[in-house]
Amino acid sequence: MSQVEVTEVPIDQQVLPTARPFNSVFGMDDDILDVPRNVTIVSRAQMDDINIQDVTDFSKLTSSSYTDSDFGSPANPTIRGQPADVFINGMREHVGDNGDGIPLDFNLVESVNIVPGPATAVQGASPYVGGFADFITKQPFFDGDHGSISYTYGSYDANRWTVDLGGPASPTLAYRFSYSGEDSDSFWYYRLKQTTSIYGAIEWRPNKKYDLFLSVNGFVADYRENFGINRPTQALISDGLYQSGTNVNNGTKATASDPQNAFNVGGGPGGSDVIAFGPVVPIDYRVSANGPLSHAHGQEYDLQAIQTDTVSTNFKIVDNTIYSYTKRDTYNADGYNEVDDPTVFLDNRTEFIVTLGGGEINTGLEERYQHVIDYTDFFFEPVNVWDLSTKALLSDINFQKSQYFATSGALPIPGWPGRYAIQGIYSNDTNNSELSSVSPYAQSSWKLASNLTFVIGARMDIMHLGDIDPLTPGGGGEANLGFAEPNANASLVYKITPTVSTYVTGNFSENYTGDLADGGGFGLYTDANGNATLPRSLFSEESNLFEYGVKTSAAGKTLFITSDVFYQTRQNKPQGTPAIQYQYYGFETSANYQPNKFFYATLGYSWINGSLPASANPYQAYDTNQIPGGPPNPYGPLGAQAYPLTGRLRAPGQPLDTINALVSYRCAGGFGIEANALVTSPMSNDYWGYLVIPWQYEIDATLSYKWKNWDIRATVTNLTNQHNWQPSDATYGLEGIVSEPTIQGFATIRYKY
Repeated sequence: MSQVEVTEVPIDQQVLPTARPFNSVFGMDDDILDVPRNVTIVSRAQMDDINIQDVTDFSKLTSSSYTDSDFGSPANPTIRGQPADVFINGMREHVGDNGDGIPLDFNLVESVNIVPGPATAVQGASPYVGGFADFITKQPFFDGDHGSISYTYGSYDANRWTVDLGGPASPTLAYRFSYSGEDSDSFWYYRLKQTTSIYGAIEWRPNKKYDLFLSVNGFVADYRENFGINRPTQALISDGLYQSGTNVNNGTKATASDPQNAFNVGGGPGGSDVIAFGPVVPIDYRVSANGPLSHAHGQEYDLQAIQTDTVSTNFKIVDNTIYSYTKRDTYNADGYNEVDDPTVFLDNRTEFIVTLGGGEINTGLEERYQHVIDYTDFFFEPVNVWDLSTKALLSDINFQKSQYFATSGALPIPGWPGRYAIQGIYSNDTNNSELSSVSPYAQSSWKLASNLTFVIGARMDIMHLGDIDPLTPGGGGEANLGFAEPNANASLVYKITPTVSTYVTGNFSENYTGDLADGGGFGLYTDANGNATLPRSLFSEESNLFEYGVKTSAAGKTLFITSDVFYQTRQNKPQGTPAIQYQYYGFETSANYQPNKFFYATLGYSWINGSLPASANPYQAYDTNQIPGGPPNPYGPLGAQAYPLTGRLRAPGQPLDTINALVSYRCAGGFGIEANALVTSPMSNDYWGYLVIPWQYEIDATLSYKWKNWDIRATVTNLTNQHNWQPSDATYGLEGIVSEPTIQGFATIRYKY
């Protein structure tokens, strides 16, 4: 059984990371003071108080994470300014994804361990080296029957409900079942969220040495992405003023039957669009360039089995297996089309954990298999052409109405009538790829002295990749590649006192950060002779991390403080751009205080500076003539002067400063109040910083009352009704920016036994 320190605070209400063992980093149960990495543990209590709905909410609990809008459906968090992995009970949910996908399912989650920086030798190579979020799933109850039922209703017809129950079936067998659903509209017009999630788990403990945990979950979602408001200018960001105007390609003006002149979209001089701009007008913050014809559907099914055999007090075997099946499709009427049909992922890791007189070793073997079939088209995506200033015009957004769409090169997707995609050898995203790997590893921790520990690990991911373009006529477009990716880490941990530790950590890894295609697969390229290829350079992109930190447990273990400085270099390949060398450095600090079961508070601050060389000339989408008062058109007559290729550029979509705070107090009579605040400093919406989101803040507050088995909560988000903005995906930073919801209210009633 997991060891838990008994205090007056129930374990499901604990926010102190010292209250429970932790094994997400090195695969060994460690005291958080002994882990030489920055770690944030998000408890179930914090998740309920914050009402987490997606990974963008992580920034309210850890300053290390700020995630941009990613078209309104981020499937991966951003940590330290870089895309990060998602794990389930220590195993990757997929080898990788493009970050834009099916919404994450939080119904299965009991707590989340957020770790900045690349994965260690236990987890191995990944395209996401910013960090990882390890979702610890709901566990069966052996101590008796437990259950809860809750319902939430809120602004814009939000409806969410959950049923969660579990208990022992026998002294050796326990179960957990959870069902949640949602049927909600949204702050943004025509954007909905309809989900169903079913999670089940059993745990079998036939004796004191053997434990078997089995879980299964299914998640189905109907939703819409959110590109945001197009034609962004600084006046839009600062004052809510939008540049109106109609498409006049080929001299043809809009008509009553075609108010957006969609028939001529994409047919202007040079293949771009020409807009006859009108007056600057106030914009409704609830509009989006996707329009009402857009839709998305996704389904995901996960199976996991974890076996633990405690052979002796010094030897333990852990076998962890996860299987994931994902199928989704997206149609955005402004010009994006994707079908993931499907992604299949299987991963097994066998760990041999040995405790010796001077330390501990976790060594073993991991095997992975992934098969992706994905079709994508974003080559005909004239986002800026659509006028959003009149709500009635939104229904006319439909890129397939254009006479030029038929000549754009998109081909029909097999089995999907009316859906089209670009061949993989031209888009680097459409793919039918298979990846398999075998990975030996060893991670160890050694006591050099009573207060000095040396941690070291190494791993080699030996991989084979096969890729076929599923749309290339005649069966061409095929390539294979074998490669190996090393991962090594080393740390020193010095205990100044039993409650104060300091550490220094280094991590080196090679990763395939530059080759991710849609669906989490791998993209084909063409060589000088026009033949399909998989460039080896995209599978050996380095990440180097240096981190120094201090951790303190004080005030009788009721206060935990951690601080660190870090420096990281990594390579990444933005869309339409060769691989770029990024660098990130910064400072992070956080505090958790919980003196009793009635009160807790958390506080975090980070200063994270990411940059890239301007000489990399990252691609910026821009499909129309110059927007008055907007950023310069990089492909217009003044493009070269407006976008110089010297110096360094701030990494877009990330604030330098992030501050988060959460306070919760409940009196003995049952009344409670929670409040949280998030503050971010200015951030660029595009690579060159022509569009800047200023300082922003959001305050949320909750009043609650607990009586016997009942819990009633009233929550107001964005209490001061700020008109905040989320940055877009940087490639499209000159074409769109996402407004955040203004003030909203939610009421929740929960019965728990």
